[in-house]
Amino acid sequence: MIDLAQLQQLIAVSEYGTISAAAEALHLSQPALTRSLQRLEADLGVSLFDRKRNRAAFNRVGLLAVAKARGILDSVREMADELRLYEARLSTIAVGSCGPAPMWDLASELAERFPGKTISSELGETDTLIGGLMLGNYQLILIDRPLQQEGVLCKKYTEEQLCIALAPSHPLSGRTSISLSELENQSVLQYQDMGIWHRVLAKDPHPHYLVQNDLEALLELIQASELPSFSSDLVSHRFQGLSGRSNIPLSDEGTFVSFYLCAMAEQRELFKLLC
Repeated sequence: MIDLAQLQQLIAVSEYGTISAAAEALHLSQPALTRSLQRLEADLGVSLFDRKRNRAAFNRVGLLAVAKARGILDSVREMADELRLYEARLSTIAVGSCGPAPMWDLASELAERFPGKTISSELGETDTLIGGLMLGNYQLILIDRPLQQEGVLCKKYTEEQLCIALAPSHPLSGRTSISLSELENQSVLQYQDMGIWHRVLAKDPHPHYLVQNDLEALLELIQASELPSFSSDLVSHRFQGLSGRSNIPLSDEGTFVSFYLCAMAEQRELFKLLC
């Protein structure tokens, strides 16, 4: 019976030009490789080589066999890749979100409910997330608008108010709300991965945004300085250790968002557990 090692050996002879060179590359003796190729010929019921004195060269059947062997091995690798990906999907709940804080909360809830599963999460634009849901890249997405589409489950999941976290000594501390324009020329700490909130910040260039791509480093800066920082009601609830600062809601348009949890109908049981 033909095995994959024989096909690999056949390809090696084609690549290295001679049986002796292929045997050396495969760490086999030349007689052992010759016997294996002879068994392959016997199993196939054809001759693959034109054998002359001290030399064996592929005949036309042998060249076709090499091409077929490459195709078979490529198919086997493709099958293995697809099976590994499928296995990973069975053990993973993939979440996409247009905002970081709701994603953190959802990922935490999933990890608590499904301790044996891997929770994968990533930020993305709303339209990209919807496309990923349709393609099966995500089991769940959080987006900033309801998705009314056949075959899709959708329900409001949470709300978030963007805020500015101020130290007690800041002149604007104690206000009930603040606009971005009131932070003109001030330095404000900002997390790089803010998702949809980037749209809001891009509308007003008045503050100087000090962007940090490491969340732990950002939290340390907030603790160690009196610089204003972007926050939200969800963020302040999650990081309750950041005491001493007041979270003041931003009054600018688009700073309050409702997030909707969406899933395809086949994920109904998972969706019902979360809603």
